[in-house]
Amino acid sequence: MSEKQRPEGTLGLDPWSKGARICGLCGEYRKMTKAHVPPQAAGNTGAVTSATPRVHNNERTSGRPKLGGMWLRGLCLECNNLAGKNYDAAYGDFAGRLMGSFRARTRLLLPAFEPAPPVSVAPGRVARSVMIGMFATTPHLRKMFPGLAHDLQHRRPHITMPDGATLRMALYPSRRTRLASMSWGMRVTTQRQHYNVFSEIFFRPLAWTLSPSDDRLDAAELGESVLDGWPVVDHWLQYGDDVTASDLRDLCRRGIPTVGHPLSEGPGEWMETFQSDTAAFLEGKIPV
Repeated sequence: MSEKQRPEGTLGLDPWSKGARICGLCGEYRKMTKAHVPPQAAGNTGAVTSATPRVHNNERTSGRPKLGGMWLRGLCLECNNLAGKNYDAAYGDFAGRLMGSFRARTRLLLPAFEPAPPVSVAPGRVARSVMIGMFATTPHLRKMFPGLAHDLQHRRPHITMPDGATLRMALYPSRRTRLASMSWGMRVTTQRQHYNVFSEIFFRPLAWTLSPSDDRLDAAELGESVLDGWPVVDHWLQYGDDVTASDLRDLCRRGIPTVGHPLSEGPGEWMETFQSDTAAFLEGKIPV
């Protein structure tokens, strides 16, 4: 795997840098606060380690890990509290129910595609928690999809995903974590595949990607997208805050795959590129 190198040697934005800058959701120039992505209610707490990957002498290293969870300074206090007060508890509840389903299964096969677990979820609240977290990863999302940012900020009860973007979800049992924005990968050995996301969240028990919704040209040139089998959950944003207990089996009737991170499948198989001055990367591990 190779990456473009920044002069400082880090990959993209410094997720821990303090001070004022443009908020990823509202677009106001304000002091940024710690935005935990996924929320702390999902187990993203102090025992979780995370680090910013680095490139030194054209070699990628994992960076120095820190305790404290997966977080970055990408939202102002008001936008951070928007998720914390209204949506993050629902995400934590959903993640907890899925973890219980994982423990009830005798084995997990990767890759696997199985019927959705019989758990309840507040789809609108969970999707909004995810999307606000993704807007924290890069200010470019707001520039690309200003209407979506506006609807999230103003708590519109029914939100339509804009043309050009698709939210996908999969089950993710690994203890390794990754939070990133604006990443593109191409498989250069074994088979032709590509992986293209505006933002991604990999944190047990769930993986989420916000990706381009029309990959027909890429498919013709570069092979299939590894996300093709993941359920599209754009319609979750159509549910309001009043819907608190939908059956996941009804929301994902075709089942949900159990996945690892696509770019971790075999050393040297993937080439990853990114926009070095605007992308944020965090990788870490959930303790045993």
